[in-house]
Parts: sequence; C-alpha cells; structure tokens
Amino acid sequence: MKRKNILCLCMTALLILGIAGCGAEGKDNSTESSPVQESGESEVSGSENENGDSGAGEIAADKQGSAGAGSESQSGSSNILIAYFSIPEDVETTDAVAGASIVVRDGEKMGNTEYVAKVIQQTVGGDLFRIETVEEYPLDHDPLVDQAADEQDEKKRPELLNHVENFEQYETIILGFPNWWADLPMPVYTFLEEYDFGAKTIIPFVTHGGSGFSGTIRTISELQPGAHVSENTLSLSRNSVADSGEDVVAWAESLGLNATEIAPENSGDTVADAVADPVNQQILYLWEEGNMPAVTEYTENNGNYADDPDFRPYMVTFPVPEGTEVKGAVLINAGGAFQFRSDQMEGTPVAQELSRLGYQSFVVNYRLRPYTQEEGALDLARAVRFVRKYADVYGIDEKDIAVMGFSAGGILAGEMLLNFDGTVNGSALDDSYVPDELDGISADAGADGMIYSFYGRLSVASTDTDKFASSNLPPTYFCYGTRDPFVGEFEECVEALKEAGVPVEVDVLEGRPHGYGYTEGWIPAYDAWLTGIFENN
Repeated sequence: MKRKNILCLCMTALLILGIAGCGAEGKDNSTESSPVQESGESEVSGSENENGDSGAGEIAADKQGSAGAGSESQSGSSNILIAYFSIPEDVETTDAVAGASIVVRDGEKMGNTEYVAKVIQQTVGGDLFRIETVEEYPLDHDPLVDQAADEQDEKKRPELLNHVENFEQYETIILGFPNWWADLPMPVYTFLEEYDFGAKTIIPFVTHGGSGFSGTIRTISELQPGAHVSENTLSLSRNSVADSGEDVVAWAESLGLNATEIAPENSGDTVADAVADPVNQQILYLWEEGNMPAVTEYTENNGNYADDPDFRPYMVTFPVPEGTEVKGAVLINAGGAFQFRSDQMEGTPVAQELSRLGYQSFVVNYRLRPYTQEEGALDLARAVRFVRKYADVYGIDEKDIAVMGFSAGGILAGEMLLNFDGTVNGSALDDSYVPDELDGISADAGADGMIYSFYGRLSVASTDTDKFASSNLPPTYFCYGTRDPFVGEFEECVEALKEAGVPVEVDVLEGRPHGYGYTEGWIPAYDAWLTGIFENN
C-alpha cells in the first residue's frame, strides 16, 4: 500500500536519526517540574495530503485494559462522560520508556490519550470510559500500524469489548482519540455508531504528531448529525503532552462543565410563599412538600434516572440588569430527551443573554423521567403563574410572558400550552392534589419559542390542526438547522400550525445540526421577533 511504503521510508529515517524504541519520539527526557517522565503518542510520520489519503496519522500509546476497565469508572450519577480510545506499545525497560509513546506518572504507565483523559476527569469530574475492542491490538509498533491501515482500507467496525451503561443520562460526551492516518481510529467509528447521541454535546480532544484533528471533527458531526459538536476543542502534539497538564486543566475549566447539577438548598422558599425579587437572583421550589401533583410513583433510583426521588422541581431567576429597559419575561426549558436538563448549552447561558437584552428570565428545572411529559408541563405552568402574579414587581405587562424550550424542553412547553395553561391545575392530573391560591392565576403565555423542537411527543411532531386551533396557541417561533435529523418533523408541525391559523416565524440555520444551544447567533433574531410580539400585545 502507498502509505505502508511511506511508513517504511519514514521508519528508516527515524532509525538513521537514532531514535530509540518503537515510537517517533526522541530521547529528550526532560522531567522539569512534572512527575511525568516522558510523553509522545507513537506517531507514524510521513507525507500527508489534504485529504489524508496518504501519510500516517497518530498511533496512540495506551495500555489495553480488562473488560471491566471502562465500566469501573462509571458512577451512574454524572451527566458528563469522558470516553477515550488508545493502544499501548509494549515497553519493558526504563530506557525504552524514554522513546516510547507512553506517559509515566507516579509509577503508572499510561498512553498520552489516557493521561489527558484522566487530567480532564480530575478537573471537571464525570465518568471515565475506555473504548476497548474484543480483538486486542498488537502492542508492537509495526504490526499495530499495519492493522490500523488495513482496518481503514476495509472500513472495518471492530467489535467493542465493553459498553456504556445508562448512556441516556449523559449530557456531555468528551471524546478523546489519537489521529490515525488522518482519521478516527476505527473503534471510535464503532463507538459513535453504537449510541444515539440525540441532543448531546460532543467535545473532542485529539493527540497527534503534527496533523491535528485532520477531518475528524467533520466526521464526528456526520456520524452524529443530531449532536452538537463543540468548537472548543483540544489538540495536543505528542511532543507536548508531558508538559501539558496546566494547559489541559485550563482547557477543561474553560468548558464550564459541572459534573453534577447544583440544586437549591432546602431553604423552604417556594413560589407559594416567596415574594419576587427583581434585582437579586432567586432559586425557588415550585411545589410545597407533600403537595406536588403526580401520577408516577417514584421511590428508588435504580441508576437509570438523573434525578433522585427526593428531587423537587425549581426555578432560577435571572433579573434584568439595572439600567436596562425591561421588555417582558421568558421562561426557559432546557432539553435532554427528558433524561437530563442541558443547562450548560440551553439553560443558564440563554437566560443570561436574554436578561441582558431586557427580558426577566427564568430557567425551569422540571421533572424528568420516570415522570411523564404531563407532570413536567405542570411544573412549567406553576412557574408561569408565579411570574404573572408578580408582573408589576418584575416591571412587565402580564401579557408579555413567553415560554420557550430546546428539543424536549420545547415539547414540554408545547404540552403546557396545549393542555395545562389557563387555570388548569394539578388536580386535572392528580385528584389528590390540593389547589392553592397560585392555581387561580392563569398560566397562559403570550409567545412560544421552539428551538429545534415542536409541539408533540418526543421525536414525533403533532400535526393535529383541530387541537392547535382549539388550544388558542400563541405566536410561535421556530429555529432549527438544515442538518437536524428532525427537519421533516419541524416542517410538518409548522405547516399544520399555519393551517390552524397560528402565527409562525421560522428561522432556518443553514448547515447547523441539532443541539447548538445558545450558539450560532440566533438569539438576536429571536429577540427582534419577541419584541415585536410583545409590542403588539
């Protein structure tokens, strides 16, 4: 093969240069202040063209572990998964370590990709998962390189040895891999094709010998068109891994991730007894203890759910900054397939930006599975009632209250508007619920924002024009990308709404996937649309 011939020439050159061991790393074994002895993914150097058809990419050096290696680090409670792939060279002597593609830290030998993954985990938390194959890779350099090349030529999908438990619970996937022949290692293809990433965020990092990511970012996006592939990526040369600890930590911190969602302290403040504060942020429970309408009996978390049974729905307020003209209010519902709430992309940053633009903003942390869509809709209705009760305090007209949601969060908002707005209260779902004073306030909304979402059920849009017409739906704003796998659902829902006489605005983002959250510059257009709606109310 052409690239194997290139490999032979390059390896000969490396031998002439006196490079020890199997890796393409030199003998510079400076430890400086780091406990890491040596770095260097085993790069197969060679000529490289723009398409990556010739020339070698990166061969990772990571120790192949047991079948349980990946699952041991899965705690079952985090919303962050750090998945990585790496294969080691066989290193037996200390002298060989100096030239091989491994990192030694506190006596532990790791491949570069594994080392970076563990630094990331130490920084942001989350669960660590090692992508391993049933058929072990050879640990000698040349046979490893040949097998990697053959797998690419055959477009092989190696069978994985272990699998992620409860993949649905993860909101963010930090995905690490070496650059092999200017492409993803084939087991990473298998990993990406095995799971439905839905609206999850994928944050890639790569270890390489000079070719960076090559075309792997585009490949990841093509394999998972519904996921948001972050532009905040990390690319590390094999020559810098040993001294990259501080850089990796800084990058991981820049992601703004929290391994666990921070719920409010049980202060007793609820929307039933609290007074709105238009200046300072508040965190308020939506229901009184012992009086939350529910049809789901949830007493034990078997590991399949993001929230424990003692979770109480709550809202977080984001007041308009002092000196900014108040335009209205927006209640925001992050998505996450009713498995999690994607706050980092679809909650807090959106509320912060909208409050800066003049909207009193509220992030609603509604109930997730095993609770139903209807139960979550009641959480949102409860929050709307609180905002309307204190419209004067917030400096808004009570008609100028909008709801909006991303993906499943938009479906939830639609459920409320179709079935639980007005003065419909929790007793419509749960006859043991005791209505209170707040239930006498309308949960109607003056506008709805569907950000890559629609009226309907999870993955299936409603086209029930009769229901749309009879529900007195507010003007609705749709925003979605042309690469979203649900484009057809959006379009059908939009047409049905128009047929039902519901005012609709559609903002289509060319080439954008599902799950882009607060990015892609759509917020100014939404602001302009919402300003016009509120001015005409």
